[in-house]
Amino acid sequence: MQKIILLGAGYANLSLIKSLNEYSLDNAEFILVNNNSYHYKTTELHKIAAKEEGKNIKIELNKILPAKVKFIQDEVISIQEDKIICKNNELSYDKVVVALGANKNTFGISGLDECYEISDYEKALLTQKTIYENIQKDEQSYKNIVICGAGFSGIELCASLAIMLKNQANIYIVEAMDEILPMYPKSLAQVARKYLESLGVNILSSHKIIKKEGDKLFLNDENNFIVSKNIIFTAGVKGNEVINNSFMASKNNRVLVNKFLQCEENKNCYVIGDCSLIMNKERPFAPTAQIACKQGEYLANCINKILLNNENEIKEFNYIDKGSVCSLSNQNAIAYILDKEFSGFSAKLLKKFTEIKWNFKLEGLKSLF
Repeated sequence: MQKIILLGAGYANLSLIKSLNEYSLDNAEFILVNNNSYHYKTTELHKIAAKEEGKNIKIELNKILPAKVKFIQDEVISIQEDKIICKNNELSYDKVVVALGANKNTFGISGLDECYEISDYEKALLTQKTIYENIQKDEQSYKNIVICGAGFSGIELCASLAIMLKNQANIYIVEAMDEILPMYPKSLAQVARKYLESLGVNILSSHKIIKKEGDKLFLNDENNFIVSKNIIFTAGVKGNEVINNSFMASKNNRVLVNKFLQCEENKNCYVIGDCSLIMNKERPFAPTAQIACKQGEYLANCINKILLNNENEIKEFNYIDKGSVCSLSNQNAIAYILDKEFSGFSAKLLKKFTEIKWNFKLEGLKSLF
């Protein structure tokens, strides 16, 4: 019986697990290794940081894992060609699926490692605690909130904070590009900009962060800075640091996988989610929950065929980016789906649909009640 180790309990591996058929679960040993006992929805962590109501953002794994999948709570230290080194265990494998998520990428800018984050559940909680304690203090630097990066995470956090902290804080969002949400058409980015400005947000596009020193965030030059006790980094990610401690070649801790999501050094090692690098013509696909879910579903189908000795039926992984939705708090959203633009109520419905779809995949009918 093959031993298949799954590293990480994010969107990628949970999509894989939920897509395995009963034959596979009966005819291979599946072991999930994760440093927490729960799964958290990274696309909704901004709600935790802003103290916005969010249902089921954190779900205990024992409530959603099939009984035939063994769970080990441990911290992965290194991935080797024949075994996994964890803090408390050493695990051999026949196949391993690496889906350990991301770490922040500060691009070598001095001081940014000290910023608050919303990259995982605990860090989002710490950010929330810090902000809500600080805004009660009189000094202005405690009431200034600065978000570094105006991509999806930064904009969603910014909008939620602006709603939840109306008239209690000065919120700034900093972006080096000339417009926020640079991955979206400018018309949609403008919709988001106008909405955020209507909430009182200070949008500093065309402002490049050059360094952080203490409570000072320097923008463009040494003479231009903001003083804040609440500087939050949302600007960039790279693959998990464990990749850097492993046998696989990588760039920014992301492994360039082949058409079957395998790393070239060992075809029994698959890499999916934020740790994988898949090219979209000249540029890599952005590491999103959407592509992670598709990779997990694809790999489950591969495993189903391998265990039935139908490997000749396996096709190459093919990903088509259908678009994305950016939440602007519970009250608004924008979306770019199949080259069509949506905003307001229709975009919020699309966002709600994606949340319901994931909840249903994890928990079935009980997620609807």
